[in-house]
Amino acid sequence: MQRLPRAPQRKRPQKFWNEFENKALVYDLFWHFDGQQVLLVGPPALNLENHWLSAKFVALPSGKPLDAVFHHVRSTLTVALQQVPAHTEQIQLEFAGLSFVAPIQPNMVDQFAGKRVLFTMSKDNSLNWIKEWALFHQITHGADAVIVIDNGSKSYQPQDVAKALSEVVGIDKVLVISWPYKYGPHDPGVVFHRFWANFLQVASFAVILRRFGRRAFGLLNVDIDELAGPLKGTDIFAATKESQDGYFRLLGHWVEAVADPGYREEAPIHPAYRSVRRDIRHRLNAKKWCLDPTRSWLDNLEVLPSVHRVMNISKQMSSRAPRGHFWHFKGINTNWKHDRLGKKPPKTFMLKRPNELREMFETYLEQKSRGAEKS
Repeated sequence: MQRLPRAPQRKRPQKFWNEFENKALVYDLFWHFDGQQVLLVGPPALNLENHWLSAKFVALPSGKPLDAVFHHVRSTLTVALQQVPAHTEQIQLEFAGLSFVAPIQPNMVDQFAGKRVLFTMSKDNSLNWIKEWALFHQITHGADAVIVIDNGSKSYQPQDVAKALSEVVGIDKVLVISWPYKYGPHDPGVVFHRFWANFLQVASFAVILRRFGRRAFGLLNVDIDELAGPLKGTDIFAATKESQDGYFRLLGHWVEAVADPGYREEAPIHPAYRSVRRDIRHRLNAKKWCLDPTRSWLDNLEVLPSVHRVMNISKQMSSRAPRGHFWHFKGINTNWKHDRLGKKPPKTFMLKRPNELREMFETYLEQKSRGAEKS
């Protein structure tokens, strides 16, 4: 028994099958912050749906059978177990003739209450990149908490990431979670949604929001190679909090992997890159977002933040969300997905150096120079 992809009869390269998550049922199992439900978050059901519908859930040690509500949203499955006894320690799952017992992880929303949370998933990114990413968002937007899901890095241990982040001035809450599971492949067999099998990343948004984030001041999702641009007279967390729906969208702009000639570091960090394509068709990038996670519309488990938007909200909410921008740096990359560094960098005449990027870094570096690391 194993999970099959969409349209399983279509031909796919062996690389797809090596990276496809065909075994995992649940990535995380934890208390809902209401103290009455337990949530199981994992990959989508797909061909295993009937097994899920006939599964048995039991609270331990009481032995009470539990009712389950299933939420199938955007390449993930959230199972909400109902009216779980308060002193339950484990959940027993009877699934397709197999039996599993797993401890219930604590809900940690109170630990991040009121925090401006920056989060991402990362694998083998330079620790210097990670520190620069965190420091930029602390200085520019007042981020004071960081959550990183480490996807099985080989270059260092999760505690090394936590130590690096703990050295960043202004970041007073750090959590690094180890998820060394399959990230998921791109699927050449599904032309119009080739990223659908990235189950791990999509599931991580549900866990961050519902296990850690619902009482935070704000949640900002940008990757290590992305920096949310400054806003005039405010910051992204405040602008999100003050918006009608608590939802802020960011339009992306690619920054080319051409280091500034005056930059002398052997391993360049974000401020080394100042050039973008003149042709806007090669410059625009998909959107990212920031949320006020305390809003009541997020109580609905059918609503799920995803990579570039929030799923299952109205078109009106999406269209009226205030907008800013973020910069996406091709040079801050391990080439794990695509060759962004490029064997043939763009010609000089194809590039320009936008004033807003220059001004952003000048302001940031001036403040950074006043003292960037804890003593």
